[in-house]
Amino acid sequence: MEPPDEAPLCDIHQIENATGVKLPKAYRTFLQKCGDWWGDVLCPTTEPTPFGEHIICGIHSADDVYRLLDSMITPRNMITIGSGHFGAFTCLSIAGIDRGAVYALDSEFRSRWPDSRFHERFNAMADSIKNYLKLRADGKLPDKHDSYDSVYLLANDFDSFLDRCHPPDDGEP
Repeated sequence: MEPPDEAPLCDIHQIENATGVKLPKAYRTFLQKCGDWWGDVLCPTTEPTPFGEHIICGIHSADDVYRLLDSMITPRNMITIGSGHFGAFTCLSIAGIDRGAVYALDSEFRSRWPDSRFHERFNAMADSIKNYLKLRADGKLPDKHDSYDSVYLLANDFDSFLDRCHPPDDGEP
């Protein structure tokens, strides 16, 4: 990801004051230098998903992150730092044992869909989604806390997340 020409005008302290925690250092540094980045990149998840690879079309500015703090779908220990296509959001854990980890959030909650809904919605289902459904049917998906049922680990820290992101191949978004 290339940083914008100018550093964004934002108040990172506003987020920290509202959440009561200091942002992880790598993400804080990124926000100070970049933030508000737009363009398509992909990031593989570290676990099977009902949507395939995570598609990111933007990393939010601090002001946008602040406006999204009251999200009803983001787990309480996370902030929404980016958005993507088809109901995809990128979240950062700012508290708890996974502090600093970056997740893909599926706002369509496909983990709760019955298999029949997948087959009704997707005529040409990707192999990764077929694999997810098979693992789910066999009871082989990773165990998760209820509040994490629609989030999927991208990286254990923000720098690793940035390293894992890559441009789409030809024929992809």
